[in-house]
Amino acid sequence: MKKLLLLPVLALVAFFFLHAKVKDNISIDVEPDVLEDQIPSHVKAVIDQKCYGCHNADSKNEKGKEKLDWDDFEASRKAKQLATMAKINEALVKGDMPPAKFLENKPEGKLSKEELETLLDWSAGKKKSPK
Repeated sequence: MKKLLLLPVLALVAFFFLHAKVKDNISIDVEPDVLEDQIPSHVKAVIDQKCYGCHNADSKNEKGKEKLDWDDFEASRKAKQLATMAKINEALVKGDMPPAKFLENKPEGKLSKEELETLLDWSAGKKKSPK
């Protein structure tokens, strides 16, 4: 009886093993410009100038990179990006970013009205090009 049960179990294990095997030599041809412009250039300029210093993998600001790492953001899936954009928008609307404590030491980090508007529009999903 046990021998009769063993054969189908082994066949099932072999079936799953063969289907789960990762195929090598798979190449996907993607046009370079499709991946490059995830974040529009005018938005990226504001992020690079005002946000990236605290929100990147190499930052000394542990809390900042824990909350948002721009390098991870750009590499993440679209659904995760959209969720993160909603959180960014919420923080900007509340006035939590950049933090007041940070601005005390670095007032040049304050977002101008135009920069804030650019980030708000982008994080809200509005497709607005620079003026």
